[in-house]
Formats: sequence, structure tokens, C-alpha cells
Amino acid sequence: MDRADTHRGGTPAKLVLWAGSFEHAGTQRFLLELLRRMNRERFTPIVFSTLAEGELLPEVEALGVPVHEFGTGRRVLSPRTVGDLSRAAAFLRRERVDVLSCMLGLTTLVGPFVGRAAGVPVVVNNQRNLSYWLRGGARESVYGFVSRRVVDAVIVNSAAAARELSERFRVPESKIENIGVGTDLERIARATPAEDLKRELGLGESKVVGVVAKLSPVKGHGHFLEAAALISKAHGDVRFLIVGDGSERTRLEREAGELGLSGKIHFIGVRDDVPAVLKLMDVLVLSSLSEGSPNVVLEGMAAGVPVVAMRVGGVPEVVEDGVSGFLVDTGDAPGLSNAVLRLLNDADRAREMGKKSRAIAVENYDINRVVARVEDVFSSLLERAGGPAGGRV
Repeated sequence: MDRADTHRGGTPAKLVLWAGSFEHAGTQRFLLELLRRMNRERFTPIVFSTLAEGELLPEVEALGVPVHEFGTGRRVLSPRTVGDLSRAAAFLRRERVDVLSCMLGLTTLVGPFVGRAAGVPVVVNNQRNLSYWLRGGARESVYGFVSRRVVDAVIVNSAAAARELSERFRVPESKIENIGVGTDLERIARATPAEDLKRELGLGESKVVGVVAKLSPVKGHGHFLEAAALISKAHGDVRFLIVGDGSERTRLEREAGELGLSGKIHFIGVRDDVPAVLKLMDVLVLSSLSEGSPNVVLEGMAAGVPVVAMRVGGVPEVVEDGVSGFLVDTGDAPGLSNAVLRLLNDADRAREMGKKSRAIAVENYDINRVVARVEDVFSSLLERAGGPAGGRV
């Protein structure tokens, strides 16, 4: 289907993207890229948010995209949540929204029911990680039912997520749309190493090993710290960067001190110049215990940085072990340290892996292709549903 196609006789289809907050995290950054690049002749985007705050919110608002907060509480059946879901349904019905795309977490559990109650022609869920957050029980059952019976499709970004939907939740393969992954190659190519940060942190000529992730338990920073302690003992001239923030920061800072990493590890918080920071690194580490297909791995590859990652989710689909980086077993801190040391001790191999990583990213992981695939999925589902809400009787 041509990307320039429109709906309702030339009027763009109304699309609501239902997200959480706007913190620096993978799904939120993907949402921002969608909004930046979406063909406005094809779709008019609107954002629903459960909490309209976070570092990325000003960037969304600068695009002129309306943001509506429906502050659903933690308990699905609380009066506040029921009231906000009712308001959301009224908005969808009043505005005759054509497509509702529920992005993550609670929105993928309750959002599809709201969309169906409001008569939205196409309702879609997104699964951009493995569903570790469900942990069995009622939420898991509801998520499976929603994915099989309520939504028109589930959009995923990795074969691993597609397998989980099929095997764990018994979702028909015909309802699973794998759009793949991508990153902003041009932005990364334009970035130059953050020399000011390098001077500020006193990195000098030290080797730099870093991790970029929200400071939450699933990101496995504890394993990164264990590996950093082992690396530091074997290779004295190494500094470690932890980029990101979150609920685990205080605990991780304390643990870093207990491991003897004071002065060698730098918690630098959320950054809006991640590509420039990546280009300071000799090795990028992904220590996550669960992932779909993480954006930061693509960013590191596009920046020409070799990656050492846990073998989780869709990571092996992106990082070719021994070619563009190294993969280790989940939770294996000694394995992580050994892989990093192989690169720190062999500059030629690290350089060659970095070049290979960048070539793979440029050839396969352009974000513009991913956005086009998302638009095509929405258009195909709208056509199958008989057209947009505004053109139906």
C-alpha cells in the first residue's frame, strides 16, 4: 500500500496512541519517533497518557500532538480508574477515532475493552518486551484473553515476543504483526563524542564501559556492578558509566561503594545526548533480565560500539555473537566481565566489531522503515474493518 494513501476520501485517519508517562525509556522513545515521522496525510495522531509528565513530554508537545491524561489508578476497579476509563471511552466515541493503539502495561489490559465499548473500528495492542510484568494470576489471564479475542492485532518488535504470544498466550499467528526494530541513524551519525562530559568526569584516556537503561530491577544493573568489580580488578584503567535513573539508584550507588567501585563508576542520570555519550564508550553492556528488542543496542551498534549483552528476548536477533558483539547467559556476571575484557584487551577486534555493528545497523535498522510498517499495519486493519469510523454508517 502506498504510504501517501489517505482515508475518508482524503481525510487522515484519527489515531490514538495510549501510553503511560513520558520518561526516558524504550517504548516512550519509540512513541516519540512514531509521532515525529508519521505521515500526517495518512494519520492524525493523538496521545492518551496515564500520567502526563516526564522528560519526553515537552518533545511530544513541541510536535503539536494533543496529549490527554486519563490518570488511571493502580487498581483497575477503583472509582478513579473506572471514571477515567469512562471519560476515555467518551472521547474516543465523540471524536470518532479510527485506530486505538495501546502501547504498554495497564493500557494493554484495559485499553482494548475501552476501545471496543467506544466503537473504534481498529484496536491494537503492542508488546515491545517479554511479559515479565504479568507474573501469572488474573493479569496474565486477562492479557491472554485480550490478545486472542479483543484486539485486531498485536504489534511486536521481535520474533521472541511473537513466540511468547503464540506459545504462552495462544494468540493465532495471523494476529501477530512483527514490525522489527529501528533507530534514528541520522541522529547517531551526526553526534560527536561528549568531550565536555569526558572532562567533567575525569575520564582521561581510560577505557569506558557503560550501560544505558532505566534503573529498575529488570534491567539487571546489579549484575553489571558485579561484572564491573571483576573487570576493575583485571584491568585497572577502566571507568564505568551508568546512564539513566529510576527507583533503584540509591541501592545501586550503595552497592557500587560496597564493591569498591567508588571513583571508578559514574551515575550520570538521564541524558538527552545519548548518541554522543555512546561514542565515548569502548564497550556497551546490556545486563537486562528480560527484553523484547532494546533500542539502546541498536543505538550502540549504529554508533559503532561493540555490544556485550545478556542472551534475552530478541537480543540474539540483533547481536550476532562473536561478530557484532558477545552474548552471555542471563545473570552471568563473570561471563559478562570476561566478554568485556576480551574487547578491552584486543583493540583490533573491538574496532572490527564496532565497524561490523555499524554496517549491520545501517543496512537493517532504519527507524523510517519501522514507522512505515506500523502505518501499513493500521491501514490494512482499517481496510479489513470496512473503513474508518468517520466513513461508516
